[in-house]
Amino acid sequence: MKFLTSALVTLLMIGCGADPAPKELKEPEPETAVTTEIAEVEPNQNVLQVHGTLVVPPSHEATVHPMFAGYVHSIELLPGEKVKKGEVLFELTHPNYIERQRNYLSAQALFKQQEKEWKRQAQLYAEKISSDKEAAEAENLWSQAKASYWAAQAEIKLMGIDVQALEKGVIRPTLYVRAPIDGYVTEVGAHQGMYLSENQAAVTITDLTQMHLELEVFEHQASQLATGQSVSFYLQDRPEQVYSAQIHVINKAINPQTRTLVVHADIDQSVQGTLTPGMFVVAQIAID
Repeated sequence: MKFLTSALVTLLMIGCGADPAPKELKEPEPETAVTTEIAEVEPNQNVLQVHGTLVVPPSHEATVHPMFAGYVHSIELLPGEKVKKGEVLFELTHPNYIERQRNYLSAQALFKQQEKEWKRQAQLYAEKISSDKEAAEAENLWSQAKASYWAAQAEIKLMGIDVQALEKGVIRPTLYVRAPIDGYVTEVGAHQGMYLSENQAAVTITDLTQMHLELEVFEHQASQLATGQSVSFYLQDRPEQVYSAQIHVINKAINPQTRTLVVHADIDQSVQGTLTPGMFVVAQIAID
């Protein structure tokens, strides 16, 4: 009987299974708070940070217009082309050009005639053959003819016409308009067949070898400026490339709207010609 009872208890324990020992629950570790700190950059007290643009001085930019009005006979320019001083930019034509050359030849012939007559009258007067009045009148006519001849000759030279060739009878129906400076064509405002007046801009040429910085500085910073100060600058689209310059002119006038004055700085010659006028720059002026 005891045997049966022990066996029954054993079977019940196997069927139900004994619960395993309970595991120890660990308390969750407290979460570490993550914070982001923004580093504060100490302003550099030894420099002034300013903005500005790349510009070309007036002496290195030329607006080309015809000295004599006419129709564009030929032009093959495109913006961006490099030209040299004296190079033909375009050609003009007008009936008035032929008339001016004819007037010159007429003035020359009259001058020679009056000069000959004046010398003859001077000789006759010296020999007591002609009167003083006749000699004076001949001299006066010669002086007038000389003035007209010289004026006509100066005009022909302004037109760019070879005087010696003209005196040999070579009359040109066209005029050449030439580049006044070396540089790059930045604007073309003329085309084939267009009529150009004397004050009408046809071509703009820019010399990129003498660009400089035009910086705007607030009036309260003006006292820290001096000629000769070093300037470092970069283009807004190329901040990794830093260039050098040096202040050479400080404008004394303050813009009443922006309360700024303009500072001009010469750019290092080694980079002249690689930059483009009108580009915005960020600059730092060393004030030590």
